[in-house]
Amino acid sequence: MGSIEGTGLEGSTDTRNTSRMISIAAALAGCGFIVLAIARIVAGEPGFMSTLVIGGVISLLTIWVNQKGHEKLAGILLTCALAGIALFLMLSSKGTHDAALLTFPGILVLASLTLRRRVYVVIAAAIVLMPALVGILEIKKVIVSPYSSSTDLLGLIDITVILMMTGAAVELMTKTLEESSSRARASEARFHLLFNSSSESIAVFGSMRPDGGAEKIIEVNDIACKQLGYTHEELMHMRPADIVHPESRQALIGVLSTLRTEGHAVCESTHLTKDGKSIPVELSIQLFDMDGKPAIIANARDITERKRADGLIRAALREKEILLREIHHRVKNNMQVISSLLNLQASKTQDPVTKAILEESRQRVRSIAIIHEKLYNSENLANIDFAIYLKSLADELCKSFGRPEILCVLDLEAIPFEVDKAIPAGLIVNELLTNSLRHAFPPGTKGTVWVHLRSIGDQNVELVVRDDGVGFPAGTDISSATTMGLAIVRTLVEQMRGTLTMDTSHGTSCTMRFKLEKKPDIPSVSS
Repeated sequence: MGSIEGTGLEGSTDTRNTSRMISIAAALAGCGFIVLAIARIVAGEPGFMSTLVIGGVISLLTIWVNQKGHEKLAGILLTCALAGIALFLMLSSKGTHDAALLTFPGILVLASLTLRRRVYVVIAAAIVLMPALVGILEIKKVIVSPYSSSTDLLGLIDITVILMMTGAAVELMTKTLEESSSRARASEARFHLLFNSSSESIAVFGSMRPDGGAEKIIEVNDIACKQLGYTHEELMHMRPADIVHPESRQALIGVLSTLRTEGHAVCESTHLTKDGKSIPVELSIQLFDMDGKPAIIANARDITERKRADGLIRAALREKEILLREIHHRVKNNMQVISSLLNLQASKTQDPVTKAILEESRQRVRSIAIIHEKLYNSENLANIDFAIYLKSLADELCKSFGRPEILCVLDLEAIPFEVDKAIPAGLIVNELLTNSLRHAFPPGTKGTVWVHLRSIGDQNVELVVRDDGVGFPAGTDISSATTMGLAIVRTLVEQMRGTLTMDTSHGTSCTMRFKLEKKPDIPSVSS
C-alpha cells in the first residue's frame, strides 16, 4: 500500500498546524487560569478572580471559534485576551509580575501565527519593553500600589533579556514555519496541477469500511466534475455509491473488498451523471495510506467510444459469421447435389467399372460435404474437431459398404483442424479407408480396420489407417503406385507437406505425418 502525504486533500499543512497550535495554546491558557484561580483560593487571596474567570471563558471561546474553522480570528482573540490580562496583572503587581510574564512567550507565538508582520513587530517590541517600563515607573514611584512588590534594576535587565531571547526564538520558529508552509503550498500547487491536468476522471475515497468499501468522497479533479455534471462542492457531500449505477454497485463492492489483499484492481463499471445519463468507465483502483489511514484513489476512463466501437466490431463479426455459415451451408448443399447426381448417374449405368468410379467420386464429394456440414454446425467457424469428423466419415463409409463382418476401431484424439488441412486429410482417410473396406477382405471373411489420430508434439500430427486384411501385393511401392486412389493420396500428402509410409508386413498400415499451422480462431459471436 502506497502513501501520499502533504497533498492538500484535507486542507493545507500550514493551516492544520496553525489550528493545532492555537488549540493547544488556548487549552494551556485555560488550564493556567484555572491553576492560578485555585492557587489564590488556597492562599486565601481571592483577588483577581473575575479576571481569571474571564480568561478561562475566553480560552474556551477561542477553542470553539477555532473548531469552526476560523483559525485567524481565534488566534487574534486569544492574543488580545492574553495581552490585556497580562498588562492588567503587571500593573496590579503584588506577585502577579511572574504570572504576567509567563503569558508573554505565548502571546509572541500567537501573534507571529495570526497577525500581520508589522503588527507582530509592534506587539513584540511592546512585550519586551513593557516589564522594564513598568518597573522603572515603579522605581520612580510613578506607579504606586499598596500591593506593589519591590523592583530592582538587575531584575528588570534579566526579564528584558529573557523576553528578547524569547522573541528571537519565536522569530526563528516563525521563519522556519513559513518556509515549511511555503514548501507545502508549492507541493500542494504542483499536486493540484497534476491532479487536474489528467485526461481521466480521478476521485479519492476515504474511511474504508470493514468490507473494503468506501464511506465518502474526499477529493475529485475537474474532469470528474465535468464528466459527472456535479460541482466540486456537491461531490464532496456525496458517497461513492451515489455516482455508481445500481446494476454495477454489487460487482464494484466485490472488487473493492479484494483491495485489502491485492492493493489494486482494474474493472469496468457504469457511472451515473447528475442528469441520469449512464457512462461506461474502466476503473483503475489503488489502495494507499493517507495520514495513517487507508484510502482509495480511482482513475475512471470513459470508454463510451470503445464500447461503441466494440459494438460495431461485434456486429461486423456477427454478419461475417452469418455469411460464413451460409457459405458452408450452401457448399454442403451443393456437394450433396453433386453427390446425388453421381449416385443417380451410377444407377443408370450397367458397367461395374463405371459404377465403381462414380461411387468413389460420390464418396469423395461426400467426405468434403461432411466437413462443411460440421463447420456449419460448429461454434468455431475456422476449425473443426477432426476426431468427430473422422467418426462421421467412418460411420458413413462402413454403412455404404454394408460389411457388418468388418469391425472399424477408432482411436482418435480431439485435435482441431483448419479447413485447408481438414479437407485434404479427410480425402486421404476416405481413400485409405475405402481401399481397406473394398480390397483388404475377400467376400465372406472377417477383419478389423483401425484409424488412429494423435498429436506428436510441436503441432505435428500422426494419422494412421491400418487393417489386418490380405494386404498389397509384394513389392508395391506407394511412391510409384498408379491407381487413382493412391495417386490422390500421394498428391494430397505432398500438398500438406507431410510424409507417407506404408507397411505391408501384417495387413496394410499407412502412416501420414504432417504439421498443423496454428492460426487465430473465429469464435461464434451469436450469443
